[in-house]
Amino acid sequence: YHENMLQVCPSCQGKRLITMGLGTEKLEEEIKLTFPEASVQRMDLDTTRTKTGYSDIIEAFEKGETDILIGTQMVTKGLDFDRVNLVGVFDADRIIHFPDFRSYERAFQLITQVSGRSGRRDKQGRVLIQTYNPQHPIFQYVLTHDVTGFLESQLLDRQINFYPPFCRLIAITLKHVNRNTCVQASIWLSQELSKIGNITILGPAEPAISKIRNEFLQSVLIKIPRNFGQLSSIKAELIHLENHLLKEPAYRSTKIIFDVDPN
Repeated sequence: YHENMLQVCPSCQGKRLITMGLGTEKLEEEIKLTFPEASVQRMDLDTTRTKTGYSDIIEAFEKGETDILIGTQMVTKGLDFDRVNLVGVFDADRIIHFPDFRSYERAFQLITQVSGRSGRRDKQGRVLIQTYNPQHPIFQYVLTHDVTGFLESQLLDRQINFYPPFCRLIAITLKHVNRNTCVQASIWLSQELSKIGNITILGPAEPAISKIRNEFLQSVLIKIPRNFGQLSSIKAELIHLENHLLKEPAYRSTKIIFDVDPN
């Protein structure tokens, strides 16, 4: 799906519109314009498709043939470079505000991990984090390297809102080429699941990415208390409901995916 770039804000009718956020390709373009003398390399899914793509990029950076390396999260994974003295984290807010209960945990881990790429061994390094909300608590934990404080805050938040490790989760994703059929199937499934005692049902809801390969998606989340002693009965009920749903002519081509304890 695509549409033309808006020229007027639909809410306030303002005409001073600017685009926000940078992908790796756009960032690469901007960096090359700002530092025309530097050798810039990009590491993402596109540039590492070949068999030796990833290793070639890393080797060039280690040898000093590349001055600036731009990449996605794969840049943070266990790499140790001697010459790196500056690391930048762009658009950190996107990581923090991703619609997932583990978003703070992943953001803290990622920012801490990528920060460790700067100033390795005996050299002092600098880390620049781009954010529109520098007062966000997660940055305070990152700046002070307060892993214990971050852990305690997250455990309290998850206990209050009943998320792991204080419960178990089963994520159900329904797919169908017809959006209305997918919605109706997910509503029926969530209503039937709500009849099971002592569990919590969230949804159905449309996920952040609501359409993949011409199929519409709906999500249902089941929260199960840790002391729930009848997990086998829930499994049997899920299988029964799935079979019952797929027998209906209107829902026969619906795809149902169960993800127990999703990561």
